[in-house]
Amino acid sequence: MAPSTAPTLSSSRPLILWLLSTCFLIWLMIMVGGATRLTHAGLSIVEWKPITGIIPPLDQAQWLVEFEKYKQFPEYKLINQGMSLSSFQFIYFMEYGHRLLGRLMGLWFMIPLVFFWMRNCLTPTIKKRALIALFLGLAQGFMGWYMVKSGLAKDPSVSHYRLTAHLGLAIALYGLLFWTALQLMHVSSKTTTKPEPPIIAQLSLLSCAAITLTILYGALVAGLKAGLIYNTFPLMEGQFIPAEWAFYHPIWLNFLENAAMVQWLHRWLALSTVGLVLYTAWKTVRLSPNKHTHTIAYLFASLALVQATLGVLTLLFQVPVRLGTLHQGTAVLLLSLGLYLYFIGKMRQNL
Repeated sequence: MAPSTAPTLSSSRPLILWLLSTCFLIWLMIMVGGATRLTHAGLSIVEWKPITGIIPPLDQAQWLVEFEKYKQFPEYKLINQGMSLSSFQFIYFMEYGHRLLGRLMGLWFMIPLVFFWMRNCLTPTIKKRALIALFLGLAQGFMGWYMVKSGLAKDPSVSHYRLTAHLGLAIALYGLLFWTALQLMHVSSKTTTKPEPPIIAQLSLLSCAAITLTILYGALVAGLKAGLIYNTFPLMEGQFIPAEWAFYHPIWLNFLENAAMVQWLHRWLALSTVGLVLYTAWKTVRLSPNKHTHTIAYLFASLALVQATLGVLTLLFQVPVRLGTLHQGTAVLLLSLGLYLYFIGKMRQNL
């Protein structure tokens, strides 16, 4: 499987499986991270020990030590005063599972990477992207702790900017590996297809940008706990735009720090994105000569409607853990379909 020879599907399959399985773990990590946040478990482990932290407390004495550490910080003093040890153990294991999955994901990516590199299985492009992925993974881990650290100060609430950066790095890492896997599948495929009109690539790329922006605004909503206010739809307590939309000065701060305005922006970004995705799917089905492309377009449109429905239900029911987690995970799946449709349009428009 040397990179100097033309790759085939069989020769590229181990690389494709490695990249896609890593993408799955990143997606799972995003889901677990969402559940950790929604169960208010993110501040339960007050130290960052990348190596020794892989071992959890093993007996009652060790649990009491960890519990005493937690009691020294504002979340216990201001919110969880009087919490039982069993309740602490639940939130601890939620955060521990999130961190453990991150470590396992790093090993899952690193060990095959070393093997493929030493066997000369990687092209120069894949080597460069693998190094970028390693950097993003390390930055993601650091940002996770930097985010947690912001909630261990006076206010037991993490910075919504750091939360957004934490999720944004995960999305960037996922997108890089997913795109690389798509390219490997395309190069090794022998399937013949008809050319796609350029508009498909253009619209799908625009859709991906809109989905990404909506996801990042969703992170701001989460960080500001903005999903717990104005739990009505489509209006916000009978108003199109919340009365306090211009509470902060200068005005632009409201687009980033005003919980009501951030929620309003997330709503309308989401609805606009759904409209764009539906239009993209309609144009694709109407103009593409390939049935496979039609199928992806139908899936793209259908999942956009599912995601919008999940978003509305999450809002109306005040962000229950299962709905909120599913809403976050489905957003990544929607982005994946958008990237795939963009890839199809881009690779086939010059055939």
